[in-house]
Amino acid sequence: MSPKPLAYVNGEFEDLENAKVDALDRGFIYGDGLYEVVAIYGGKLYQIDEHLERYKNGAEEMLFENYPAPEEIKKISHELLEKSGIKEGIIYLEVTRGTAPRKHSFPEPQKPNLFMFAKEAPRPDAEFKNNGIKTILVPDERWNRCNVKSINLLPNCFYKEKANREGAYEAIQVHRLGVTEGTSTNVFGVKDGVVYTAPTGQRILPGITRDTILKLADRIGIKVVEKFLSPEELYNCDEVFISSTTIKILPVKQIDQVTFPVSDYKTTFVLQEELEKYTLENR
Repeated sequence: MSPKPLAYVNGEFEDLENAKVDALDRGFIYGDGLYEVVAIYGGKLYQIDEHLERYKNGAEEMLFENYPAPEEIKKISHELLEKSGIKEGIIYLEVTRGTAPRKHSFPEPQKPNLFMFAKEAPRPDAEFKNNGIKTILVPDERWNRCNVKSINLLPNCFYKEKANREGAYEAIQVHRLGVTEGTSTNVFGVKDGVVYTAPTGQRILPGITRDTILKLADRIGIKVVEKFLSPEELYNCDEVFISSTTIKILPVKQIDQVTFPVSDYKTTFVLQEELEKYTLENR
């Protein structure tokens, strides 16, 4: 069977190109929903339990009621994997508060909608993985619950587009507290062999890959400090890298007009190698 993009909408499987949601879905009207992206490696779901735990935490914080249980979503994910035949790609899942007349207050009762799809997805090419990417700094203008993986991503989209127009791969956001994260990645700086990254809390998404990197660093004896770096501190790091589920770890070779000697990086590539081994062992 040839791999094909496949969707699931509230109990029905269908070709992704034919999938539809209701016009009065609160995700469509208000951005009132959550999402997760789970990697598929070698025909298997990678770290799905960690993603579903984060989804559950987000659903509780957003006061979702009657939302699909992680066990149900996991079962559907395996069905999508089997029916689509995809070996390397992603599963996207989105849960909204449901379809209801347009009204700011929550509907009673809440009847969440579940939309999922599986598709093939390219991995970052060797040029980025080995030689690094360009980034820019932008203001962090998001709401104050960045720990929730909300589908309401307009500031992220706006600054990702700004990065694209300036020939950069990613935009790194800066809050009054300091550097937070990229538009779709977590950010790390390395100074004198110590890894720095923004602390968990309401200003960043608790990245699944971020958490794995911190555990791997601890395992191999690399010191990690969770703190908000100032832009000047980030510019002065010896190494900078970003991470996410789909890109794993990519070194940064430029932030604005400041360049970094990626050929001299050590810690970034050690962690990149450790993460690759971890992925192979745990898929």
